[in-house]
Order: sequence, then structure tokens, then C-alpha cells
Amino acid sequence: MDMPALTGAQFLVGNKASYPEDLEAWEKKAGIKVGSGDAILIRTGRWARRAAQGDWDFEKGSAGLDASCLPWLKSRDVAILGSDLATDVMPSGIEGVSLPVHFGSIYAMGVPILDNLDLEPLSAAAARQRRWEFLLTAAPLRVEGGTGSPINPIATF
Repeated sequence: MDMPALTGAQFLVGNKASYPEDLEAWEKKAGIKVGSGDAILIRTGRWARRAAQGDWDFEKGSAGLDASCLPWLKSRDVAILGSDLATDVMPSGIEGVSLPVHFGSIYAMGVPILDNLDLEPLSAAAARQRRWEFLLTAAPLRVEGGTGSPINPIATF
């Protein structure tokens, strides 16, 4: 889901939140419908923003999903959630909770997340092909007692 592409932008500015209606607008634009077992990758344009504007304090002004997206993700029975940052808009707007989507996905829904993905090449390839569905392959390292692992995700069209 290429959120900047909804408005023709290269990246989302500041702490722009994406809401369930934005996810549905992307579905309509792409001609797809998210369903049970799907992996969703959310592009905010983090890496394009960094190239254009340099580094910033990501905790004080990064685009991402609003916590109101959690029921939408649950209703669609999403299997994996990934983003080019930490999934959440930052700051979250929820007092005392910095990453509600991040933790809600993992703990409340059991959905593994993929953080800090470089979605720029994937976005360009999908736009060229006008195709936003593909096979996602991601094989984490087996780390006993670990809660995370580096991966090299591969999109096959």
C-alpha cells in the first residue's frame, strides 16, 4: 500500500497519519481487496523523505498508521504487517502509548511485523507493472529465545 501515491507525492510529510479510509482508498486505487492471510506492506516514503530532507527525529514526526487501523487490520485477518518505518504514526497521539499499532498487532492479534523495510524499489516496480499483489518471501533467522531477526524479504511478481 503506497500511501504517498494516493496523492501523487513522493513521501508523506511530517507525522501524517493514515486511517482505515486511506487503506480502503488504496484498495480502490490498486483494484485489490485485502483478505485473510494477506501480508500488507505500508509505504510512507520514509527513505525518499530521508534522501530529500536528510535525517530527522523519527519519534517526533513520522508518518504511519493511526491506531484506528487496528480493528480494520483485524477484520481483514491480516497475517503480516510491514512498513518502511515502525508502522505507527509518531507521535501516536495516544497519551503514554508510543507504538499502539506496532504492539497491538503483535500482542493483541499475533501478527508479525516487518520494520524499516526499503520499499522504494518495490514501489517503483509495482507502479511500472501497475500490479500491487505479489508473493512475499521472508525467512527470519532461527534465534532461540529471540523476538526479532534480520530478513531479506523478496517480492516475486
